[in-house]
Amino acid sequence: MKKEIPTWAVIVAIVLVLGLVGVWYFTSTSKSTSDTVVEKSFGDESNPFGNQAPPSRPSGAGASGP
Repeated sequence: MKKEIPTWAVIVAIVLVLGLVGVWYFTSTSKSTSDTVVEKSFGDESNPFGNQAPPSRPSGAGASGP
């Protein structure tokens, strides 16, 4: 004889799975108030050379050189 799974057990299992996924999603997307923001002091993407001048190319080199 085949044993059937009760409907209430299926509903409870689905609710538990959705609840666990919801808790995981909420904890992974929420930020803790103890997280600190560290100021970046090593350069900026808009200025890749920092405070240095860009590297100079030697004159006369390349396709247009002598």
